[in-house]
Amino acid sequence: MELQVRSEVRGDWTVVAVSGELDADTVPVLSDRLEESAAAHVVVDLSGVPFMDTTGLSLMLDWHRRLDGEGGQFRMASMQPSVHKLFRLTELTEVMHIHDSVESATT
Repeated sequence: MELQVRSEVRGDWTVVAVSGELDADTVPVLSDRLEESAAAHVVVDLSGVPFMDTTGLSLMLDWHRRLDGEGGQFRMASMQPSVHKLFRLTELTEVMHIHDSVESATT
């Protein structure tokens, strides 16, 4: 499945909406888009991601660390249950900023 990535600016936040499976084959597409955004405050809308493997998880963690280290913020929103389960199993729900909606993530 091809990964679709689009972004828009909402106030101080860049919202990156992702659709498709996020795995070793597609992570470079999202990684490149995040690099291009060069934003300090990013929300990744995962409502269109039915599957994520550990490669996607690693990308999310890397960006979380990167932006936090630079004084920015990295948040994720609207995870499907299967993706949220991956974060719960790895106990990253305690570390990362996960929101129910893009609206709650950008406020």
